[in-house]
Amino acid sequence: MLLTIIGGMVARRWWFKRTPETRQRYADAAWTHRLAIGMTVTAGLCLIGTFLSFYMELDPWTDLWRLFMFSERTIEVRADKQVAIILAAMGKCCLLGIQHPTYKRVAGVTSQLLNANVKVDEIRTRQWSVVVVDNPMVNAFVMANGFIFVFSGLAAVANDDQLSIIVGHELAHCLLRHLNHRDSVNLAVHSMCMLPAAAVLSAALPFAHALFAVSMCRLVLHVCVELRTQRGHEVEADRVGLELAANACVDVTQGYQFWEKMAKINGPSTRIWWLETHPSDKSRARHLFSLISSTKKLQNLAGC
Repeated sequence: MLLTIIGGMVARRWWFKRTPETRQRYADAAWTHRLAIGMTVTAGLCLIGTFLSFYMELDPWTDLWRLFMFSERTIEVRADKQVAIILAAMGKCCLLGIQHPTYKRVAGVTSQLLNANVKVDEIRTRQWSVVVVDNPMVNAFVMANGFIFVFSGLAAVANDDQLSIIVGHELAHCLLRHLNHRDSVNLAVHSMCMLPAAAVLSAALPFAHALFAVSMCRLVLHVCVELRTQRGHEVEADRVGLELAANACVDVTQGYQFWEKMAKINGPSTRIWWLETHPSDKSRARHLFSLISSTKKLQNLAGC
């Protein structure tokens, strides 16, 4: 991005060093060859689209074509490094041992969930690890290498069925390859939108104005693409996680009840919804409630 802005500034400086006659000559030449220029730009966009199409895959969980530009090995190696840093930072003070009752409970719920979904290739072939963080925050997250982090605060407010649904949600992020998709979309948007926009704006506008315009473009893309993609991933993970939990014969009505409970604990959000990375507690409760009928059918098929 910085090099693109510098390149645009250099081009702007070069342009204004030309005489008015020279600039007019260049402008006339561009207008004369506008069709060729347009065709060249169109051909370039088609080539980029063709390149990206090679990285499109049909996601069996959502039946949507998704962009995956990174190998799973690359994503997992990066996750290994991040997990090592997290464990080194938390290991001395904040992790519960395997003999702790809360750890045993979380590990037991996770094992039950994994065993019930052993027919899923992505679950059976991956090595999963459970880490329980001694922290009152109601939170859980998963890394792309299969490390599931559950905070003791979550275990304190969730019953076993609710905990199973939340862990299922985290498993779903891995199954759906959300990190790979998010990074791929961000890279594609950055390369195809932000870099050209930064080059054009820094060439066309004075530095301060260009910097402001580029920042606004970055903000728009962050809100309209990155945050929207993340919220969509959370909705997908809620659905797939509930389906995984249903296969483990848990009470699927506990999903929406958990988020109704969280809505009461957290209170109404003070932030604008389209600036959030996650849907609101109430919207997640409504979504999970709407899935009860379909997940109960899955339980009937599973013999629950």
